[in-house]
Amino acid sequence: MKISTASQKASLAKNALLATALAVASQGAMAAGFDDVSNMATTIRTGIYTIVGVVAGIVVLWQCFEGAQHRKQWGDILITCLWVIGAAASIAFVTYLWTKGGSMTFS
Repeated sequence: MKISTASQKASLAKNALLATALAVASQGAMAAGFDDVSNMATTIRTGIYTIVGVVAGIVVLWQCFEGAQHRKQWGDILITCLWVIGAAASIAFVTYLWTKGGSMTFS
């Protein structure tokens, strides 16, 4: 069974038109999808910061409790506090680098 050349041309034109329509529509869909993904990533990052902040606060509070009960030396508690500050500073620095890297353009 042979397909006529007119039918093949019509099918080719229909496929080309469909591909063009999908390409144009997908640009808008991708832009909207990127905003959704960006908002979700921001929400997840904020949640992680909250969880890590609560855990760090509990660690420091526990260390202070142990220091008050004379189970730990206050120098040990100071070292724990410095570790917590270092961890928080590293998260802040990585966030800064990520933000600066995301705003870079290569022309």
